[in-house]
Amino acid sequence: MTELDPLVVPLARIVVELAWLLEDSIDDDGEPRSASKTLDWIAFVFDGLEPEQRGQLTGVITQLAAEAQHGAQREFLESFPEAFGLIEDDEE
Repeated sequence: MTELDPLVVPLARIVVELAWLLEDSIDDDGEPRSASKTLDWIAFVFDGLEPEQRGQLTGVITQLAAEAQHGAQREFLESFPEAFGLIEDDEE
């Protein structure tokens, strides 16, 4: 595996934080349809990644989950790779 670019971790953090906020807003009275479309778009973009890129991003997100102090955020991060198509059910 190649060395990660220094921007990968902060950018991954931004994407998963955005996704977590959007996921949470679906239950609110705001714009759930817009939030859902944005989450679908994130998954679509991830689908276009090469397998090595998906693996690297999954590794970063796994690391973020291990560092998360908030239980709900940790659970979201742990489920993120599968929920957003970075890994398949049988890859776990």
